[in-house]
Amino acid sequence: MAWLKGLHMVTLLVWCAGLFYLPALFAAHADTAGGQSFRRLRVMTRVTFVAVTSPAAVLAILSGSALVYATGVSGAWMALKLVAVSLMVLFHLYCGRVLAVLGDTPGLRSSAAHFSLLLAPTLLIPTVLWLVLGKPL
Repeated sequence: MAWLKGLHMVTLLVWCAGLFYLPALFAAHADTAGGQSFRRLRVMTRVTFVAVTSPAAVLAILSGSALVYATGVSGAWMALKLVAVSLMVLFHLYCGRVLAVLGDTPGLRSSAAHFSLLLAPTLLIPTVLWLVLGKPL
């Protein structure tokens, strides 16, 4: 069971880091004029979303679900935690939508608009951490 907790913590850490990093990458799109630097940034953003953040999200959710099943935990705090994690999933999907909409348009939105997306993980991630640390015994 320790390996499952370790897997869950590592993949959750990578997923959360990606949720913070993606809005910063989106903001950089707004400041890039185009050409080779835009294509490089576009590839870096896609790799971050597709090859790093999304697999980490899937593994974090699967390992978390396995932990819930293995330990048989329940209660109101668990329902609240699942709501917060569901909101993280929705934000992750929204980041995928933003990535698709950015397409080949560097200045679709302002960098400030993209940086405002940081509010979601800034609120959701500490909420999940608070719920985990406040888990009743």
